[in-house]
Amino acid sequence: MDDNKVNIKSLFPNEIAIKHLDLSKLKIEGKEFQETFESKVKTTYNGQTLLDENSINYLKEQLKETLDYLLKPYCEAFVFNVFEIWINKYEDNDYQGNHVHPADFSFIIYYKTDKSYTVFNSPVKNLLESTANKIFKFQYETDFKKGDMVVFPSYLEHWVKPNSNNITVSGNIKII
Repeated sequence: MDDNKVNIKSLFPNEIAIKHLDLSKLKIEGKEFQETFESKVKTTYNGQTLLDENSINYLKEQLKETLDYLLKPYCEAFVFNVFEIWINKYEDNDYQGNHVHPADFSFIIYYKTDKSYTVFNSPVKNLLESTANKIFKFQYETDFKKGDMVVFPSYLEHWVKPNSNNITVSGNIKII
């Protein structure tokens, strides 16, 4: 290493991946919507989310391509399992509080929306807020649009601002 050169290292990156989907290839049906989570948003989290075979194949193909980018620095080959998929219906200023997911990666598809209302928190948000920090951001307000899918590490805390007449599809992924 050159003693006169400045070297930059990225410590503990929290990378997310965004990909635009062709929603005409993704037919999703929800059954048994229930008020779930502390916000009581209507969701199929404890119900049924159905995709036809073509939709499942399309979603897996898109997830594989997106995960390839996120996992490239860590492994050349991987197998993944989508073990949960659910639909969230935001009707009358519905929201989601701060939360994380019990998985390796998670995804959100902006299925029917005028804009995204998802906000990601820095993993060190509480530390940044407790100091006189004026340099580092502790939240990332998204600008995703209808048809976008975001894939992110499940430990990345996020929440959803109050909104109405929007539908997102979320899911959890385990890397095997």
